[in-house]
Amino acid sequence: MRLYRRDTAAVTETSTEPQPLTPEQLATMTRVGDARLAPDGTAVVFVVDQASKDGENEQAALWIAPFDSTSAGAARQFTSGLANDRAPRWSPDSGRIAFLSDRAERGKSSVYVMPADGGEGIRVFDQQGELSGLTWSSDGRFLAVLFTEPETAEEKKRKEDRDDANVWDHEQKYQRLWVIDPDAKTATCVSPDARQVRSYAWAPDAERFVICATGNARIDDLFTENELEIIPRGGGEPTSIGTLTGVASDLTWSSDGRYLVYRSSAGQVVHGEHVYRINADGSDRVCLTEGYSGTVEGLSSPDGGSSLVLSCAEGVDFAAHWLSWDGEMSPLLSRQEGWADVPASVSCDGRRLGLVWQTGVEPENVHVAEVADGRAGALRKVTDFNNGITTAALGTVSSVSWTSDEGIDVEGLLVLPHGYVEGQRYPTIALVHGGPTWAWSRWFHGSWHDWGQMLAGRGYAVLLPNPRGSTGRGSEYMNANAGDIGGGEYRDMMTGVDALIERGIADPDRLGIGGWSWGGYMTAWTVSQTTRFKAAVMGAGLPNMVSDNYIGDIPSANLSYFSESAAQNPEPFWERSAIRYIRNVTTPVLILHGAADDRVNPMQGKEMYVALRSLGLPVEFVTYPREGHSIRERKHQIDLMNRVIAWYERYLSAGAVEQSR
Repeated sequence: MRLYRRDTAAVTETSTEPQPLTPEQLATMTRVGDARLAPDGTAVVFVVDQASKDGENEQAALWIAPFDSTSAGAARQFTSGLANDRAPRWSPDSGRIAFLSDRAERGKSSVYVMPADGGEGIRVFDQQGELSGLTWSSDGRFLAVLFTEPETAEEKKRKEDRDDANVWDHEQKYQRLWVIDPDAKTATCVSPDARQVRSYAWAPDAERFVICATGNARIDDLFTENELEIIPRGGGEPTSIGTLTGVASDLTWSSDGRYLVYRSSAGQVVHGEHVYRINADGSDRVCLTEGYSGTVEGLSSPDGGSSLVLSCAEGVDFAAHWLSWDGEMSPLLSRQEGWADVPASVSCDGRRLGLVWQTGVEPENVHVAEVADGRAGALRKVTDFNNGITTAALGTVSSVSWTSDEGIDVEGLLVLPHGYVEGQRYPTIALVHGGPTWAWSRWFHGSWHDWGQMLAGRGYAVLLPNPRGSTGRGSEYMNANAGDIGGGEYRDMMTGVDALIERGIADPDRLGIGGWSWGGYMTAWTVSQTTRFKAAVMGAGLPNMVSDNYIGDIPSANLSYFSESAAQNPEPFWERSAIRYIRNVTTPVLILHGAADDRVNPMQGKEMYVALRSLGLPVEFVTYPREGHSIRERKHQIDLMNRVIAWYERYLSAGAVEQSR
């Protein structure tokens, strides 16, 4: 059995003074997630892994913590941790736990069931491969799972014979819905051929499903039209009940089978920030969260559809609410200065809450709370992972706000340098989030792409802005960058930097910028619009919005922000591309990219590199083999973070700035 240490990232230096977090510590931090409270409220099962993988395949273990434990060390490891055990799901009677694991063949998952009091995990699905969306039926007799069609014997032979020409968009592998009888260990595929099932939900009678599906398996179709359909548990021809743009996330039936709810988008930007109710025949679509000033990030029902729980972003913080089927919201967990994994998990009787909780200065751990009269009490920690992290040189984290142009109020987070002295100015990094439909929240800012605490321990102030287009502020704010990519966002970020200068925190001569994905786009765009930044780190960024439309895997996502595609009208895309203004750049740029990134093709990084190199500007371009849009391998994460530290130190140290004058 592989035992996961509760303190895998302890500070090893012998000095009594707190030391900055090292890339090695951050790459080996214990990660805790997917906490699920038993329906009877007695225990929480959750997944424990590490921030990076040390080898070809991921490794993770299931753990269990008793709800009533008085010690944070009472949690115990439930599975071996030698494979990738994930997605634990309780049976309705709390007696069994189903989960996904690749223990039979690494990298290919199957479905297992294990008694809740321990024992051997029994494989109940004879297929293995890419699985997701594991759920139990309401009566506990069946499981359902989404399974992507595997490679056929003929396809394997063609590959072995080197006769494997690939015709794009042909021979697609569809994600289909399977029903498993865990006692008989039999399974049936119930969704039709050539139908991509994006999401689904069991009906309360366990005799049928609602599915959100499309006839194309391209990931790009997540942002286009999908269909809601009813399909029998035994399979057969689906009955369409309507269409929608984007995916119906978190589909849930009412307990009487009359209604369905799901998360979907209210405006041009496809995200799923609101909850909609329809009749089971698809009629009478109603938004239940209209006017809500936050963003709904998760929707669940603890009791088979009688009550609904919303997990929400409210500004930079987390909150959970009850939602009635008539659209009445009431607080379950009032807005807290921290962040929880989605969804928050509630017992069947509604009297207990379990979630993975973290703050700006404490990494994630499982927390629980008693619920009385519908309101959760104080959160209580029942695990104690990553204790060593909290003794490192951390910066204080607080919300910060300022007024941008047009009188728009903007919020973000500020990580002050460790040992901050009021009145002293510090080198300051504007770290821009990805998305763009996303936001920085009050979690622990320490990872391969979230450098807040890593830099704060080295004397930097770090601004984490949530400009127009970010989540957590309602639909109007989230849609405010539609038709204005790089416009209001840029001004919001720059006025935030100006506010820190005016408040005596940021040194105007020692400003840096960086970000990953959309944060990489904003980094490239910013250095093409201003010379104020002395150093920039562009991670998986896209400096050319036109070419990105043709080489990225989700070009339809751009229709959230542009009225036409680049093929129809390239000018708006070119107008907001950093490459168009590349001769304006003076900032040294470090470019980082996964070599196998399908989301933002590494050729985007190469375009920026070649352009800056041709102008004789300081630039480095680093690619990481085998890595996609996220960097997962341990040595790659460590290398990346070391390069970030060195780049900012090289150009933002007091000596470097003085020399450049």
